[in-house]
Amino acid sequence: MEVRELYKKAKKTMMPLELEELLKKKRKEDDKLVHGMFEFIDAHGGFMDFAYRKYPGEAIKMIKITHGDICDLPLGIVKHLNNTKRKVRKYDLTLPPVGGKPMRSFELQSRVKFTPLDVI
Repeated sequence: MEVRELYKKAKKTMMPLELEELLKKKRKEDDKLVHGMFEFIDAHGGFMDFAYRKYPGEAIKMIKITHGDICDLPLGIVKHLNNTKRKVRKYDLTLPPVGGKPMRSFELQSRVKFTPLDVI
């Protein structure tokens, strides 16, 4: 017979006042508007439709952006869009198979890009 005792790991949290100040600072930074151009690399001429909410208690934003649109978006959403990546798997058939399967690797490719117009 085996007896195990499992405990939840204690969460390390900030003091409520510190957390509130930090969230206010980050929200203020993320709400700054950025004027730029959206590119949908996966589907030129297409559109991207997604829901976005970063902070608890915030309303859900439904966003639809078309390739080539020049618009103003909050900095938080711009950071989210520029971090959207996909994995492209590659099989190297020149190397001998391991366990009956060919060697695999992958690379990350960007799906979308939002370029601020002050950079262009």
